[in-house]
Amino acid sequence: MLARGDRVPHFEVTTVAGNRVRYADIWQHRHLLLVVIPLATGDDEQSYTEPLIEAAAAFHDVACVIARDDITGLEGPAVVVADKWGEVIFSAAAASLRQLPTATELIEWVDYMRSKCPECEGEAK
Repeated sequence: MLARGDRVPHFEVTTVAGNRVRYADIWQHRHLLLVVIPLATGDDEQSYTEPLIEAAAAFHDVACVIARDDITGLEGPAVVVADKWGEVIFSAAAASLRQLPTATELIEWVDYMRSKCPECEGEAK
């Protein structure tokens, strides 16, 4: 499982909406909110994903990717919040969607990530 400080591997997935997403197109341009949902979770995925999609839409610099495809380092159900350079800020995995952080909790992580000061984090030279 990807953990804080790890780098998101480059991936190519089909989202639950049927769109093809290449991480290479997001990397270094937008932050990432990634949700991996295995096909047979038995959960009501729409009640989990809709509030997340709506909340993430408020951020023009964040890509919200919700997919069923396997991604190296993630066994779904799982979520990852990563900055635009691919550094994982937060990750969680669970046995079901109901056990993952809520949309509100994930958006709080997105807000935190977006407000990080590069100088304070040692990223500026």
